Amino acid sequence: MIKSLPSHPDRVSPAKPQRGFSLIEIAVTLFILTLVLGALLMPLATQVEERQVRETERIINEMMEALVGYAISQTTPRLPCPDLASGGTGAANDTANDGIEDYNPATGVCATTDGNIPWATLGVNATDFWGNRYRYLAMAAFTNRSPATVMSLSSASGTLIKVCAAAPTSATCGGTTYVADNVPAVIISHGRNGYGAINGSSNTQISTAGASNHEIENAGGNYPNSVVSKTRSDATGQEFDDIVVWLSPNVLFNRLVTANKLP
Repeated sequence: MIKSLPSHPDRVSPAKPQRGFSLIEIAVTLFILTLVLGALLMPLATQVEERQVRETERIINEMMEALVGYAISQTTPRLPCPDLASGGTGAANDTANDGIEDYNPATGVCATTDGNIPWATLGVNATDFWGNRYRYLAMAAFTNRSPATVMSLSSASGTLIKVCAAAPTSATCGGTTYVADNVPAVIISHGRNGYGAINGSSNTQISTAGASNHEIENAGGNYPNSVVSKTRSDATGQEFDDIVVWLSPNVLFNRLVTANKLP
């Protein structure tokens, strides 16, 4: 008679081999994770950019208030001259990128009608969220000081800035429509792509190579007294992320009359 062997409860059965992930499975998992993260991060990046745009618009509107306040504070009301973005002699009131308005004291005329916002003169931000200078255009009829012809209620009939709905084909918004006509001053942030902006660190102009005609116009373009304000776009050949705000002559005159500075 064969006796059964005694059982050994503490005896461990051989472990079954565990199957690991294959390289293909790992690659597929990583790919899926990448897609999920991409879907989450893209809206987040869009939200951040929207927030930056709104904040930039708020800052430029504050700059517009500073322009009006400056005009009211002058004995003879006028807007400040732009700060030169290049050139200049390095002398007082003639130094590029120092944030101080540049003009000729002998003639009372600005050194340029197109430069940087004179941030030091106004006490406002020097650069936008992307580290670039704010472009500032201001017409002579509103910036002249004595002995030049100074601002009056008839200044709005002179040569002023045209705000066009797209890149114009003439100095009068040819080929497109007006967004605003005959404005005395405009402030522009060249947005995230920065085409044509003056970089705040290097004080050099960012190339417009690859920019749309709309953004090229806002960087000096073909018509110096014309700028473009349109809906932001990423469409090829139509790229546009500039933030453009202008000062209405009617608002300016109203504030000056209310302050007993005009007529």
